[in-house]
Amino acid sequence: MVRSVASNAADNIYCTTLAHSAVHGAFAGLSNFCVGPINSRHTYIPLSLVAQRTNVVDVTSSMWGDVLFSTGQPAFGGLGANDDPDICDVYSDTTYGGCTVDIGR
Repeated sequence: MVRSVASNAADNIYCTTLAHSAVHGAFAGLSNFCVGPINSRHTYIPLSLVAQRTNVVDVTSSMWGDVLFSTGQPAFGGLGANDDPDICDVYSDTTYGGCTVDIGR
């Protein structure tokens, strides 16, 4: 878990639970998996399923602005050279649209 704000007790409990689940899976002989909550239960998720799909974040949405504000992160760049939210290059195939921005370009 990566955050830009100080952790609290709930973060500590959550990360400890994830760590315990990962260790139990490793001791059980599992490999190529990650752990995470699904329907309030911690599960072993095969990495092949995790890698099948990518999520696209709309960096022009108010939700992303709320994330930046609440975590105290700066807005790293923007949309790129043209700074027009209606014109952006889509670097991943998604069924719901969106725009991925490669800041390093």
